[in-house]
Amino acid sequence: MHSEHKQMPQEGWLRTIAWLGAREANERMPGGLAVGRAAVRRTVNDGPPRPPARIHVLDRPTPRTAAISWSDPGVCHYGYQIWDMVPAKRTGTCVLSGSAIQVGDIVYCPREEEAPVNVGAMIAAAFVDA
Repeated sequence: MHSEHKQMPQEGWLRTIAWLGAREANERMPGGLAVGRAAVRRTVNDGPPRPPARIHVLDRPTPRTAAISWSDPGVCHYGYQIWDMVPAKRTGTCVLSGSAIQVGDIVYCPREEEAPVNVGAMIAAAFVDA
C-alpha cells in the first residue's frame, strides 16, 4: 500500500462534513479539492431551472384530502403525500395545470407539519376532482 494515501478513519468523515458544510462555490476542502455550494432545502420556486416535477393524484382518502405522488428530480420524492383542501392564502400557479390561482380559490396544499420541500405548491381543486 502507498503510505501517502493512508487516512485515519475519521479523516474521510471530516472531509464529508467539510464538503457538506461548504458555503461558497469556490470554497476548498482540505487537500485542495474544490466543492460547490452544499445542497440545502429548496422550495418549489427556488434555484435555477430544472426538469419539472412529476405530479400524480393517487387517491382521495377523504372528500377534503388527496394523496399525491411528487417526484422532483434532484430535489425530493414523496410517494404518498397527503394534501389538504383549503382556500388559497396567496396568489399562485397550479402545479398540475399551470392555471392561475387567486386568493380564496379552493386548492390542495401539502400538509405543513413535516415541513416538506414542496410546502408552497398548490393544486387547483378542479384538477384533483377531474
